[in-house]
Order: sequence, then structure tokens, then C-alpha cells
Amino acid sequence: MIIRLVLFVFFGISSFLFAQEEQWVFLFKENSSQKVLIDKTNVRAEPNLQSPKVDSLDIGQVVKITQKTEQVLSLGKRSASWYRINYTKEGETKSGYTWGANLSLGYRTRDGYDFLFGASATEQDEVKLEIVMLKDKQSIQKISFNVGTESLTSVAFKWQGNKGIDGVSDILLASVSSEACGIPSYEQYIFLSGDKMVALPVLMSVADADIFYHSEEYVFPNDKGGVKGKIIMKTEEMEKDEKDKEHIKKSKKVYLFKDGTVSQL
Repeated sequence: MIIRLVLFVFFGISSFLFAQEEQWVFLFKENSSQKVLIDKTNVRAEPNLQSPKVDSLDIGQVVKITQKTEQVLSLGKRSASWYRINYTKEGETKSGYTWGANLSLGYRTRDGYDFLFGASATEQDEVKLEIVMLKDKQSIQKISFNVGTESLTSVAFKWQGNKGIDGVSDILLASVSSEACGIPSYEQYIFLSGDKMVALPVLMSVADADIFYHSEEYVFPNDKGGVKGKIIMKTEEMEKDEKDKEHIKKSKKVYLFKDGTVSQL
């Protein structure tokens, strides 16, 4: 109980500190290409909200980062620098400034669909992370999950293969994590089935040195220990008492994927 209270206080302090500076996931490299996450993203003449709007960009628009400015804007729980960008629109090369949080943190393409991953808003005092599926530059589906700002240190967005799941062409893994002790990491697995995305429950893992940990993972049919037709969610938790004795709890849940739906067995 004491450990959990300490972690709660630590999370609260961390959230306050991280809100005062740019979050690391929004540090884009110069000359890298990114895609617009927020539809009708404003492009401005100068790197601030008071500057005139010179253009707006549709979701999925490719932009090239040409310069990271020193100006940082915080809106809600998202904090990011302004970036100078180049882009092509209606056959013309243009430039201007946009806020980094309006850009995706990762993007993938498969079978004529585009998939974007990024931080779209603040929701219930947390950052709303969103995976958007596009067809012909139009958003057709969104899946979201919320995290604390302290977890926004690193990000991954990658294909995993179908892991032996019937009716699934591929699996997307969207994850965020922190290198600090006591800060949760989150993993969102998404099945691509036909023309839609199907989300599994979000996984959360956290550890504080050697006194506490909570881990969650999926075992898919093609994984070691996997079972055909089943998705096994394993949870393990360890906490040390006042005498430094470890108390370990293990549990599991079993999920099925059928007719485009995930259900718990």
C-alpha cells in the first residue's frame, strides 16, 4: 500500500514537470519526413499562435522537417516545439511553421491503407493516443487509448505478422514507454482484419527497482507456449514486504478472435 502511494505521488510530480517542457516523443529530426495526424492542421508564417495562418493541411499529408525552433507550445497535456516544414500541395512546394504535436509519431502502409499513430488530444487529464486508418486520404476508423505524460519518452509503431491468428492479415503494435523507474509502459495490439482494425485490451507494465513490478503480456498461437485459436494475456505482479520478502501473484485471461470480434473466454 505504501509503495503504491509513493508511486502515485511520483506520477503526479512527474506529470507536472514533463508538462513544462517538450515531450521527447515530439523531437523530430531535421530532414525527416512525417505525416500530419490532425486534420486541417494550420501552417503559420511564424512559430506562434499569434502569427497569421498561411495554409492548412489534411490528415496524411507528408511534410519534411527542415528546422526545429526554440519555441515550445503546451496545450493541455501535450508539449511540443514548433517546426519549419516543407511540403507539396497542388503541385506546388510550400513552407511554413506547424506545431509538432499535430504530426504523427509513426506511420505504416499496407494493402492500400495508411495507418497513423500520434497524440491527438488531452482527455481526462491524460494524453489521448490515437491510431488512425486511412483509405484514399480519408479517415475510416480510429482506435485510442490514454496515457500519462511521464510515459512519453519513446514510441514504437510496427507490424508484428499475424501471429497465427485466423482471419487476421497482420498485427500492429503501438507502444509508448519511459526509461525511468516507476513509470508505466503501454502496448496496444491491433488486428488488421479485412478493412477494419480490431483492438485488444491495452497492456500496461511498470517496475520500481527491485521492490515492485507489474507486467502484462500476450502469448499468441505462434509464440512459445501459444495455443491454437487462443490469445492468452499473462499478468505477473511482485511486491516486497517490510521484511524484504517477495510476494508474487500470477493470473491469466484467454481471448478469442472470431467474426471480426475479440471476446474473453
